[in-house]
Amino acid sequence: MIPIVQADALLRRLAEALGSPVEIFFAAGAPATGRTSGDASPDCDALPTLELLRLWESLREPVRRERVLAAARHEARTLRASRAEDAAAG
Repeated sequence: MIPIVQADALLRRLAEALGSPVEIFFAAGAPATGRTSGDASPDCDALPTLELLRLWESLREPVRRERVLAAARHEARTLRASRAEDAAAG
């Protein structure tokens, strides 16, 4: 299990690499504030993100990680296409 402090640091590095705010890793509308103490803030939902990081860490073989990335890419493309269709319709 990744300690909260280490997870926070990893999320910051990932967000920086993506050129996005850390909030992209948290549930919609939940702020990622108040986490500097190392304790999970009660007003943010980091559990799905932490679970994803734990699961990723458990996948040691590159082929398994590539399958997970392929699934995530597919979901992201599907979401973008759906949003584009909604914007065009509306």
